[in-house]
Amino acid sequence: MNQTDPCMHYGRCGGCAAQDIPYEKQVANKAEVLRALFAPFWDGPIDVMPSPVLWRYRNKIDPVFSPKRYEAPPPPGFVRETVLGFKEKGRWSWPLETNECKIGPAGVNRLFAAVNAWHKPLGLTGFDTRRQEGFLRALLVRDAKRTGQRMVVLITSPGDLDTAPFVEAVRESFQADSIYRGIFSGGAEVATADELELLYGTPTIEETLVIREEPSRGTWHDPAAALAAMQDANGCSLSFRISPLSFFQTNPLGAERLYGLIRAWVRRVAPDDLYDLFGGMGGIAFSCANLVRKVWSVENVAAASEDGRHNAAVNGIGNVEFITDEVKNYLRDRLTAGGFTGNAAVVLDPPRSGMNPKAIRRLVELRPPRVLYVSCNPKVLAGEMPGYLEAYRLEGVRAVDMFPHTPHVEVLAELVARGESPIA
Repeated sequence: MNQTDPCMHYGRCGGCAAQDIPYEKQVANKAEVLRALFAPFWDGPIDVMPSPVLWRYRNKIDPVFSPKRYEAPPPPGFVRETVLGFKEKGRWSWPLETNECKIGPAGVNRLFAAVNAWHKPLGLTGFDTRRQEGFLRALLVRDAKRTGQRMVVLITSPGDLDTAPFVEAVRESFQADSIYRGIFSGGAEVATADELELLYGTPTIEETLVIREEPSRGTWHDPAAALAAMQDANGCSLSFRISPLSFFQTNPLGAERLYGLIRAWVRRVAPDDLYDLFGGMGGIAFSCANLVRKVWSVENVAAASEDGRHNAAVNGIGNVEFITDEVKNYLRDRLTAGGFTGNAAVVLDPPRSGMNPKAIRRLVELRPPRVLYVSCNPKVLAGEMPGYLEAYRLEGVRAVDMFPHTPHVEVLAELVARGESPIA
């Protein structure tokens, strides 16, 4: 695996924790942490499939504009400088002016410099969450790894702004295909917007994923064999529309491996129908659509469901139905309607906060024979596991490293209803 010098902010920035550790050791460390975490439920090693890329793997970053913090309090009336960047490690209220990000989209160092050169002479203030005042909020940057398309969104508080100089700064430094201004009036420090205005270029950008399927159960505990097998196995190529605020896997090239493993699981389980809960814009659903009769993709964000319908049409996929609803409510309605279809499997891919307790109880009551839980927060999954093991047995656990140089990892847990035969 390729290694490079750590980022200039490494050690101070709260984003990365292991840039100075050889990647093979990072993967081994994650495997050991997972083995200890799941020891009460799983007796054996947990393989971690490595990320195919180590640097510039993130397709989205969202540094914020903040008033600068000083070790010694400034005198009354002092006007704090506005800085653009991430947060300091261990001091989440302290902004770190960021000049580069080696895991973010390529070219962001030039973009950061250009945006700083644009806003500093204007005296625009960064938003202060304590005082609930300030104009500049965040800089949302997205790119597509296979198409090379880029998007930049400047998020501000309400108010007049001459956006032409900002657009010029972005175009000269970053060559974005899509540039927006977003307006957010809430009090939280989040990269979202109540209103969006397209300033330049296309409304969306496009990404392509190439899904290669792991073909056999025998490679499940052999990452090297799995990677070799995936190069020639059955798969598909998919196109996705990405809008400013839509969710898309942070590491798209890593997501190709993740979706390949999910597709292989669906082929082994061989359900007639698939329920994709927390389906987003359809990445998992589309990866598996030609293996089943129908996919129901349930997602509570309407914009994501709409992107999914568009993406289904672009990819010529006609057997995925997008349902905009809270998963806990959808499962309640399934109970009222008599359950899932007869030979159905379920994929769960919840946010970092995990499953709502009501959703867990309702899923266990519905008792689909096969469930694959995909988790970006293994601690939350381990905490939920006793609730599933009342009705299920844990048949397999593995992981994909979607987040090199950080403590995070994506885990896949295979659950089989008690009384059902093991997966072949």
